[in-house]
Amino acid sequence: MKEKLDNTLDTKEIKQTRNKRETIPFRDSAISKLSRTNTEFGSKRFKEYKFDVPKGSSLKGLLLRFSKKTESKSIVLGYWFGNRNEYYTIGTYPQIRCKDVEKICLELAETHQDERGIWIKSPNQTRVDEQRLVEKPDTTKPKGYTINEVIEAYCGAELPGEITERGFSRDRKDGYRRAKSCRNWFRYMAGYNHRNTLVRFLDDDKGYGYGDFLANKHLRVAKPTSWRDLFRKYPSGKGMEKDRVYYNRRKKQTYTINKSQNYSIYDSDIGKSLIHELTPGDIEEWIRDKSSWEIKIDYIKCFVSLWIFARKRGWLGTNPGECPFDNGQVYVKKEIRKEDPYKKIAIQNPDELELFWQCSEELAPQFPFKSELHQFMILTAMRKAEALKMKKEYINFEKGTLFIPKEISKTGKEDEELPLVPELEICLLNILDYENDPFFSNFYKMRDFPWLFATRKWRADRYFDKKFKMSPDARLGGDENYIPALRKLMREKSGDPNLKYAPKILRKSYITLSQQVHQGRSEITANMSRHASIDTLNKHYNHPNIETARSNASKVSSIFKFIKRRSA
Repeated sequence: MKEKLDNTLDTKEIKQTRNKRETIPFRDSAISKLSRTNTEFGSKRFKEYKFDVPKGSSLKGLLLRFSKKTESKSIVLGYWFGNRNEYYTIGTYPQIRCKDVEKICLELAETHQDERGIWIKSPNQTRVDEQRLVEKPDTTKPKGYTINEVIEAYCGAELPGEITERGFSRDRKDGYRRAKSCRNWFRYMAGYNHRNTLVRFLDDDKGYGYGDFLANKHLRVAKPTSWRDLFRKYPSGKGMEKDRVYYNRRKKQTYTINKSQNYSIYDSDIGKSLIHELTPGDIEEWIRDKSSWEIKIDYIKCFVSLWIFARKRGWLGTNPGECPFDNGQVYVKKEIRKEDPYKKIAIQNPDELELFWQCSEELAPQFPFKSELHQFMILTAMRKAEALKMKKEYINFEKGTLFIPKEISKTGKEDEELPLVPELEICLLNILDYENDPFFSNFYKMRDFPWLFATRKWRADRYFDKKFKMSPDARLGGDENYIPALRKLMREKSGDPNLKYAPKILRKSYITLSQQVHQGRSEITANMSRHASIDTLNKHYNHPNIETARSNASKVSSIFKFIKRRSA
């Protein structure tokens, strides 16, 4: 029994001697003195040193692990947790110093030990959790952008810390606005100002609007290089226009609008407020002095667009709710609007249609391309903006189709094809015949332009400019002179001095005639006129004249032929 006990004591003594570590002072100088030359590693890959630290302090269990191969000096904290001994690597000397180790050990003692100094949490497990779990940033709070800053970003100017995007995006759909829509939106947001003279809007190849910058020689302002440069040249309040005077050609009257009624959002005090703090009452107060009900509604739409733009980019936080200005939340007293005199006008009988065609043919030599443009519109039910974007390459006489890319269509959903009926083919051939006309072949050379309706107003030095020929500037311009001439001629030939005509009635005329031919089958007409919805067609276009209404009523009334007048 005594021999067994002695053997056991000898074994323990040997183990303690084998695992005993050398002690070094807990100082940076003591750690730096260690080197491979003055250290005996034996067969081990590293050697551990015990620091001379006070008992019961937060530094208890602190070790220095010196690598034989790399000579790295790792400071390690040994601790007892979960019925086993664990080691936590604090850092490597000299990247971490003794004073840093003291702070770390003190924090670990406060967060991972109880009052008695017993480890209740493992620092190693905490490190694993920190690497696995990422603290979610607080995105519920808005970023605090002003309305003016949102307007700048909406146009395409860069904001610090934000990704620069193409300007004038759609509200609730993907993609971007057309040039016409961009022009109107910019006018209300920032355009009642001299900065409006430095930018124009064009459609790109995909049918999306973009800003093209110009110089203003009258104001002696150079061409802006970007949207940021434009707003730098004309910040909020600079370049305000004076009282605006314009002449209405149709009414032959001169109007004056006070500049206070034409303040853009960007140049007003409301633009300096935070967009997430904007309320319906603020907008109601601001639009109170605007000139008309239509303008007030347009301004409200602008605020809605800016709010949705900011929400899409997370500038209003993750839970902004519904737009506070949408769906009638802003009260505007509705005014009596003057009805559009052309709303219910359409060419609805063969005699009127023949009169229109004869008059346009008679004016064709005086107004080349403009006369054919109106003929083309009534044969295809195309809008004027769509027709002007047509190219000669879209015509396929062999296949008998007219291609309409989605980029130029108002709906922009998909490519479409129209059948080349004989009448439409004749109209197109009349347009292409200008290429062989002696006047145009010697002076104009229309064949070198891709547009179906090309302009005649261009400088001779730009003829060899390929970029100009492909640009929208090479398309047919306005037809302000042609419309009065055609209207006057139609009145003379018809004998009706009150006859009304405008390009907007051509598409309506095609739809009305189609409804008559197809006996009111709106689905056929909607397909031919490329309407996205039959409801839209029925609401805005199906307005028969009194003669057609009388004929339709007579057919129904004939059922009641048994009705007779009572004798007196």
